[in-house]
Amino acid sequence: MAPTTDKKTKTVKGLPAVPESVLKHRKRREASRAKRLQTAIKKKGELIKKRKDIFKRAEQYVKEYRLKERDEIRLIRQAKTRGNFYVPGEAKLAFVIRIKG
Repeated sequence: MAPTTDKKTKTVKGLPAVPESVLKHRKRREASRAKRLQTAIKKKGELIKKRKDIFKRAEQYVKEYRLKERDEIRLIRQAKTRGNFYVPGEAKLAFVIRIKG
């Protein structure tokens, strides 16, 4: 058998081993990846903040409704002890449909 020789690619002195277009493509890809990562981190932070605001608002609604219920009960009891009648408030919203003809 003939001895095998390793063929090594020789680079011309002063020229890079990787073509310039490939280097540019890698650089662009890295930049877009970094930008995408930054926007993802920013979006995640905004989602966390929005979620906290939503929960805070929901807690406020629950607190408000509980206070209204307790106030309603207090007024009923107060009327009962004084011998009066309590008429609860009715809905303030009316849904009106106009039918022509």
